[in-house]
Amino acid sequence: MQLTKGLQSLLDIAEKGEWEKIDGQLQDLLLTMEAVCASSTQNLTKPGSIKQIEQILQLLHSATLLCSERKDQIAPLINAFANAIDTPAKP
Repeated sequence: MQLTKGLQSLLDIAEKGEWEKIDGQLQDLLLTMEAVCASSTQNLTKPGSIKQIEQILQLLHSATLLCSERKDQIAPLINAFANAIDTPAKP
């Protein structure tokens, strides 16, 4: 399934810490997710589909954990920029 491949690709990038590469993958993943959402619910109840859905859920869970960890890592930097912008420059 294309969604599984896309999610796995994003996870590989995140695990390597190559966060700058994610932006290049985002559009393809969003288009794939839209196609999945538009697909028939009958296809989702087939035995093979259930296993794929479980796989996708696991990948999404892993991605959520990695992104949360990254967010925690960069939060001080974002806060520093926010404070620098909010604070008027001293003459």
